[in-house]
Order: sequence, then C-alpha cells, then structure tokens
Amino acid sequence: MGFYTKWLDGRIDDPDAGWKGRGLWATISSRAPFHMETGAGTTSKVYHFQLRPDPLAR
Repeated sequence: MGFYTKWLDGRIDDPDAGWKGRGLWATISSRAPFHMETGAGTTSKVYHFQLRPDPLAR
C-alpha cells in the first residue's frame, strides 16, 4: 500500500529546540475511502515526520 499525500507542509514550531522543533506534516486520504484496506468509515489522517540531521542525533 503506497503513501500518496494530498498535502505536505514543513514547519518550525520551536526554533530554539533545534531539529526536535521542526518537522514535515502530511495528510493521507482517498476520494473513495471505502476502497482502502481499512474499509468503510475510514477518515483522513495527518502524519508528523521529524527528520534528524544525522542518525545518532539526540
């Protein structure tokens, strides 16, 4: 199942928090949600991605 976003936004919520205060927000939905794996009654969802500057960043 693919991740096809309808909207993507990069935001800085807290400039003093470094990478932890930044992130990408994306929505996922379908024009026919009853065809999705979760079935009828499925609503759209919002996901928050945080990107670290390197894998070991704390």
